[in-house]
Amino acid sequence: MLKLLKFSSFVCLVVLAASAASAAELATLTGRFVYDGKAPAPVKLNADKDPQVCAAHPLFDESLLVDEKGGIANGIIMLKTKNVPVAPSYEATANAKVELDNKNCRFEPHVAVVRTTQTLQLKNSDPIGHNSKIDPFNNPGINPILAAGGEPIEQKFTLEEALPVKVGCNIHPWMGAWLVVRKDPYAAVSDKTGKFEIKDLPAGTELEFHAWQENPGHLKNATFKGGKTDAKGRFKIKLKPGVNDLGDIKVSGSLFKTK
Repeated sequence: MLKLLKFSSFVCLVVLAASAASAAELATLTGRFVYDGKAPAPVKLNADKDPQVCAAHPLFDESLLVDEKGGIANGIIMLKTKNVPVAPSYEATANAKVELDNKNCRFEPHVAVVRTTQTLQLKNSDPIGHNSKIDPFNNPGINPILAAGGEPIEQKFTLEEALPVKVGCNIHPWMGAWLVVRKDPYAAVSDKTGKFEIKDLPAGTELEFHAWQENPGHLKNATFKGGKTDAKGRFKIKLKPGVNDLGDIKVSGSLFKTK
């Protein structure tokens, strides 16, 4: 009995050690997209269609939103290296539904990341009708009408898209959003302060990433701690286990179109 207990304890220690070693090989990439220059003020939109609903909400041009500290919202960072093994931590969401809502005459969220194994759920929370026109490069386009109070419409994309895909509403032309369609989960969107995080990347291997934002497109020649992006907004980095913080990724204000 004592020998069995000792053997069981040994097995547990081996399993724990293996789990610790596996966790140690994973990395997290963080950073903050920053507008390098005098940040533009948000541009208010003229919601002149269905004003009884749309004009009741303050609507701004979301193609460029910069906070008081220079943080750029809705910046996208994507892994470009192909066939990277996906960490087991992502299995729980592999078949999840990703919601894109028409709410207060805008899309929520403004940028959504959806995997080819996941289902996009198009929803309308407004008391008026909308549509969601999506024209991917590799997948068939769709343009469903979303009736007020109707059931959500579900859509799957079977192929990965190299660049973010535009979403629009023909009924309310100021509305816009973007979809990042990927085979793997390794993409992130910056929050209103410009910060992003991609968890559970493989450590110890050089990886290539792509930085993109809808206003200029490729975030080229952006500088960060230890490097800079190239003319296509790409950079390579070998991640160490644990957190790898790029710090402020400074994007020249001259890249952006301002009104």
